[in-house]
Amino acid sequence: MKTSRAFALAAASLAVGFLAARWCVTQPSNQPLSLKPQSYDFGAVQQLDSFVTYLQDTKQTNILQRYSDLSNASLASRYYADLGVTLHILRDLREGRTNQAYETLEGQLDVDIIGFVSSYRWLSPSAREQPGLKVLGWARDYRAKYPFKHRYQNMDEGVADAFKILDEAPQLPSSSAH
Repeated sequence: MKTSRAFALAAASLAVGFLAARWCVTQPSNQPLSLKPQSYDFGAVQQLDSFVTYLQDTKQTNILQRYSDLSNASLASRYYADLGVTLHILRDLREGRTNQAYETLEGQLDVDIIGFVSSYRWLSPSAREQPGLKVLGWARDYRAKYPFKHRYQNMDEGVADAFKILDEAPQLPSSSAH
C-alpha cells in the first residue's frame, strides 16, 4: 500500500514538475521578471532525477520501465481529464450557458484545492518549506469573495478542511501579489 502511494505521489510530482517546466518555457520573455508568477514543483524534478539515477545506477531497468509506463499513463490520464473539462467549459461558454461554465470551474477549483492539500500534507518537511501555499491563500481569498456551495456537502467540508492548513503554516500567504 505504501509503495503504491509513493509511486502515485511520485507520478503526481512528476506531472507538476513537467507542467511547471512547460509553463515556464512558454511564458513570453519580454515580461518583467517581477510580474511573472513563481511556480513551485515541491522538489519533484530533483526527486525524479534522484529516483531515475538510482534505478539506472543499480541497474533496475525493469522497475525504471514500469515507472516510466506509470508516469506516462498518469500524465495521459490527467491531460485526458483536463481536456474533457476544458471542452465542456468552452462549449458552455460558446452556447451562452455561463452559469454552467461557472459551476464547472467552481467545482474544479474545489477538486484542485482538496487534491493539492491532500498531496501537500504527504510532502517532506523540506519540500513544504517552499512558499507554495500562496496560491492556496489566493483560493481562500477568492472563496471568501465568491462563495460557492457545491452540490455535494462533503466537497464543501473538504475545501474548508483544506484551508485549515493555511492556519497551520508558519506564515500566511499574502493575497496582494495576484
